[in-house]
Amino acid sequence: MSRILITGAAGFIGSHLISTLRGKHELFGLVRPKPAGERPAGVKWLEHDLSQPMDQARLPGRLDAIIHLAQSRHYREFPEQAKNIFDVNINGTFQLLEYARQTSVRCFILASTGGVYGYSYEKFFETDPVNPLNFYLSSKYTGELLLANYQSYFKTIVFRFFFVYGPGQKGMLISNLFHKVIHGERITIEGNPGLCINPIYLEDAIRVFEPALDLQASALFNVAGDESVTITTLVRIMEGICRKQASIGYKAVHASGNLLGDNSRIKEVLGITPKVSLQEGLKRMVQSWEEQ
Repeated sequence: MSRILITGAAGFIGSHLISTLRGKHELFGLVRPKPAGERPAGVKWLEHDLSQPMDQARLPGRLDAIIHLAQSRHYREFPEQAKNIFDVNINGTFQLLEYARQTSVRCFILASTGGVYGYSYEKFFETDPVNPLNFYLSSKYTGELLLANYQSYFKTIVFRFFFVYGPGQKGMLISNLFHKVIHGERITIEGNPGLCINPIYLEDAIRVFEPALDLQASALFNVAGDESVTITTLVRIMEGICRKQASIGYKAVHASGNLLGDNSRIKEVLGITPKVSLQEGLKRMVQSWEEQ
């Protein structure tokens, strides 16, 4: 049983990861002060705002691993919230890395995003150059660069997630599209048929963490699904599931290309192949809303 600190433990991925790992490891969940939602038993909960200086005396003195999922809530609010984005995504990551070094952790896992690549008409491989197109994406890639400098102290793992979706998600691309389809709101898509993506269902995305903890060397992985779909096709699938007709409009494209991640490394190295189809994953989202 390992001692693991998970930041962003009350978030979309974090809360489900906690449920998966609880009982298998000794877990410490780092959350913002007074976060929304329940705090499951079997986890030692710690409160800290990563935009503020870190008091290591309030944190565990010994850990085996840190899984860093937390990021600024204001990632869309540039330049008004640029300082918060910097403080949380860059300086907060740096503080955690120093804490990890000083407590001699064995493994540090960082959640990044496939958005750091930019856009292309080909699938992105982990060896491809990056092209972060905004302040938020630059902050996420800066976190990756900081992490790389600590590889001589502990194993480092970077996961670049591509459009994770599932029940309980709010405010992201797929959940926003679903909301608009269900409520008959206008959907405006850049270009026709729009960006092509390969989203991954939450349950499949979470499966990458446990085998990564057991790796012997540092690594970088794209975490993406097997199915590629344009935004227009995605909305059409949602229409079928909801039995409602969407109102779709199109506008000029600001950046050409798609955002597709090659996922062969998580299959070959981690032994993780996505199990939940896009159709099934979207149905589960709707079922979850109906049950609530």
